[in-house]
Amino acid sequence: MAWVGLTVNLTDLGFMKGVIFETIVSTSNPNGTPNAAPMGATMQDPQTISLNIFNSSQTSRNLKANRCAVINLTNDIEVYYKTAFKEANPNGKLPQEWFEKADSVKAPKLQSADATVDVSVVDMEPIGAEKTKFSCNIEKVNAAKMCPQVYCRAMSLTLEAIIHATRVKAFVNDEKQQKNVSKLLETIDNCNDVVNRTAPNSAYSAVMADLMKRIDSWRNKP
Repeated sequence: MAWVGLTVNLTDLGFMKGVIFETIVSTSNPNGTPNAAPMGATMQDPQTISLNIFNSSQTSRNLKANRCAVINLTNDIEVYYKTAFKEANPNGKLPQEWFEKADSVKAPKLQSADATVDVSVVDMEPIGAEKTKFSCNIEKVNAAKMCPQVYCRAMSLTLEAIIHATRVKAFVNDEKQQKNVSKLLETIDNCNDVVNRTAPNSAYSAVMADLMKRIDSWRNKP
């Protein structure tokens, strides 16, 4: 299957104004090493994307320092999982060979991405005390042309479980959040059931199995 590099715009990639899309945002750490994490991205207009990010995250700190990033689009669930939970990687660090330099900004991009969007930060707006809204100009959009992919429910459900699990990890020891944690765990369990029914012995079921063990370890900590 041959891939051909294309120059496209956001709408060609499926972005719609005001809709949050799940992406992986890659940035440069202070020591120059690549960082990446799943982040929701929203198209404000054809030339602007916004990212609402917790101030405590390394991505937020890197964006404030470097004012640029790459928004990576991929269907590889393992990449979502291992960028969300760095401890799932060997030695607890992202494989550096996953990355290469972006074309138009001083940030890394994922080599395996189906499409990348190079962005520069033009505005930073506080959202309460915990988050910052980063408004970003589009510097370059690249995509790889490939055959259409069949759809499996396991992809979206595994991604949903990963996103919910990041919240469980943050709230699991907070007494005030236990009702919320219970709801999140119930949703993750439902996702796990469907993934194992629709995609047994797959990359999706493997990720879910590891995720469920990781959640149990958080809950069993004294």
